[in-house]
Amino acid sequence: MRDDAVIEVADLHHRFGRREVLRGVDLQVPQGSVTALLGRNGEGKSTLLRLLTGWLRGPRGCMRVLGLDPARDGALVRRRAGYVPDGLELPRWMRVRDWFRFLEPFHPTWSRDEERRLCAQLELDADARVTTLSKGQRAKHALVAALAHRPELLLLDEPFSGLDPIVRHDVLGAVLGHLRDERRTVVVVTHSIADVERVADRVVLLERGRVRLDTELEALQRGAARLAVTLRDDAPAWTPPGQPAVERNGRDVVLSYVDLAPDVERSLAADPAVVSVTRLPRDLEHVFRAAVAREEVLPCVA
Repeated sequence: MRDDAVIEVADLHHRFGRREVLRGVDLQVPQGSVTALLGRNGEGKSTLLRLLTGWLRGPRGCMRVLGLDPARDGALVRRRAGYVPDGLELPRWMRVRDWFRFLEPFHPTWSRDEERRLCAQLELDADARVTTLSKGQRAKHALVAALAHRPELLLLDEPFSGLDPIVRHDVLGAVLGHLRDERRTVVVVTHSIADVERVADRVVLLERGRVRLDTELEALQRGAARLAVTLRDDAPAWTPPGQPAVERNGRDVVLSYVDLAPDVERSLAADPAVVSVTRLPRDLEHVFRAAVAREEVLPCVA
């Protein structure tokens, strides 16, 4: 276990009825990091966040968040953490500020000055009724509610989904402003590779209920590679070296590697079935596919 871990999860399992969503998740999130939590729909990302905040009960395994057990001390975790769920529904009669006044007693560190500053930054009318808010305004409302008490840990579940570019820029700006506070920690669920590269310094990929990739983004960018290979006509059963994701169209093959070993390109160049090898621009989406294609869980790259 890391001494600076804000989140520690070991052998975490959770099921809904007969369906096991999390199947032995091991995860550590260091203090001051921004971790992008990736994975296809239904892979347990939202479930994991709900367990970490104590809103969902009944897992098997160990969890520690800010030194607390969220299954037992969920209210204390939520007091110190900000959480933006996916698709929060509020009573129709509420105004924006009514929700803030409801939340304020639960957070001793709530700052009305910070609340006003964020509303001004995001151009959010505190007197507007929640029923009149657009999708982008609802995203801003949820973000202000999560940030106004200056949380030590910020958990964001698809905060940028479906937002137009201008609103997306505003919401990202508020998150980045929060990150300027020393030692703040963020976990964000997103499907946007562009957002990952803009805000994250760590990447965790969930696949089939397990962590398939856990690495620093810089290390991933440094080691990831895509290679275009042209094969000879008589090489139908060709197998590439390493464990890449493979896209093949006849003689043309694209190989995506999570961490390209130095001898792979030499091996390809010496392969009698290969006509040519060319490096392609790095593409993280293809790298994540390569991670899923691998059979074993990839260790954390320090």
